Amino acid sequence: MKRRDYQPIYDNTFRHRHRSRRWLFVMVLLVILVGGGWGWYQWDAHQRAQVASYPVRGVTINQDSGYLDFQQLAKQETFAYLQATSGATYTDDDFSDNYSRSQGADIQIGVAHTFSFTTSAKRQYQHFKTTVKRNSGTLPIMVAVSYYGNYNSSNTDMATQGQKLKRLVSLLNQQYHQGVVIFASKAVITQFVRPVLPQQDYWTAGGKLSGHAQQVKLIEYDANGTITQDGQDFAVAKSVFNGNQREWHAFTK
Repeated sequence: MKRRDYQPIYDNTFRHRHRSRRWLFVMVLLVILVGGGWGWYQWDAHQRAQVASYPVRGVTINQDSGYLDFQQLAKQETFAYLQATSGATYTDDDFSDNYSRSQGADIQIGVAHTFSFTTSAKRQYQHFKTTVKRNSGTLPIMVAVSYYGNYNSSNTDMATQGQKLKRLVSLLNQQYHQGVVIFASKAVITQFVRPVLPQQDYWTAGGKLSGHAQQVKLIEYDANGTITQDGQDFAVAKSVFNGNQREWHAFTK
């Protein structure tokens, strides 16, 4: 008689439990993935609906954005801000080319400078003026401000830095006569910008699309956005104007 091979009962039990746990893990993972996907879809739909309620929308472009067709861009956006300078020495590699190619397209152009805590207002102004020349666009000049290194709300020297920012804004206003809007996070605006420029127009970085005061003229809602042209994605930051068309025309005068 052929010998029958018996396996221990505990071995069968272990394998059964192992398979059960594996299937349970798979089911939980599927629930998480489906739930997460549905949640993302709901959030995205809500975000798109919110954006659609703002009639004036635009993008911020820098050298990382790539070679954009401004004629196509004008069909999607009302305005585009072009990064020009930062501090007293840095110039965006594509500023001049972007500005030249934007001319003739039915889109309003603004120019952006990033504020530096480590260089004087005069040096930053001179660098901006030398780089931009008369190519300052038709919109208020954007000055971007963000904390970095030891320059934050804990720094006791920030009051002096605030005066530097105020001086830079004054120099830009005197030269270009088209206004300045300060781009910063809500915290930086509250802690650093507003104490020295309480009447300034603001542009919130990474802010929610609702609940902003009238003084907030623009809202960046997607810092890592993309737009598609001819099947290719281009990196841009996306913003909306916090108002209607009539208010937009007043802002751009």
